Amino acid sequence: MGAYHAVNIAFRYPERFGKVIALSGRYDLTAQIGSFRGLFDGHYDRSIYFNTPSHFIPLLTDEEELQCLRRLEIILAVGRDDQFRRNNEELSRALWEKDVWHALHVWDGEAHRPRSWRRMVSLYL
Repeated sequence: MGAYHAVNIAFRYPERFGKVIALSGRYDLTAQIGSFRGLFDGHYDRSIYFNTPSHFIPLLTDEEELQCLRRLEIILAVGRDDQFRRNNEELSRALWEKDVWHALHVWDGEAHRPRSWRRMVSLYL
């Protein structure tokens, strides 16, 4: 399962998970990021909002949901030169603003590659 899917399902249902590891993920599919275009051609609705961690986490206020997120072990890892680095940093900032502890690991170079992911998995799993 890719980083986006892992984070999206774990953040929407944190009571069902203990840990989420996300490697080089993109958490806003609505925006163009580098060479990756937005996927919805400007369409935006409730379903897209609730499946876009970069959108729903900053606005999350339900204390029960936040407590569940705070119990979840969250590890984000991305390369310093990855196109999704800024998106990871923005999501990290939103999590800290909600007092959700997590780790954001920024690797040297571009880590959006299987060889980097194998090394990350061995460290973070």
